[in-house]
Amino acid sequence: MIKIYKIMVPTQSILEATARELKALAHPARLRILTRLKDGECCANEAMKCLRVSQPNASQHLKALKNAGLIVGRREGTKICYRLAGDRIVKILNILLKGKV
Repeated sequence: MIKIYKIMVPTQSILEATARELKALAHPARLRILTRLKDGECCANEAMKCLRVSQPNASQHLKALKNAGLIVGRREGTKICYRLAGDRIVKILNILLKGKV
């Protein structure tokens, strides 16, 4: 007797979104930002200090994370403060960094 199982294949758009997320995660500076954001919201200038990079470089990394949907920003006067886009991101980071931190 042969059993045929229906395999759930993600849609193309889900696969593309996941690929964007993984690409954004594939940089040590971005992982450092995300790890910092696990502790709570921080502003762009704080991320710059955390990374020990120039403001344009920090902004580039923040933009990549935001475009991938991993972080969200809110304006506070002249500053933009960022936080993780959801608990799913925390779970992903915990899996990636398990036993390494």
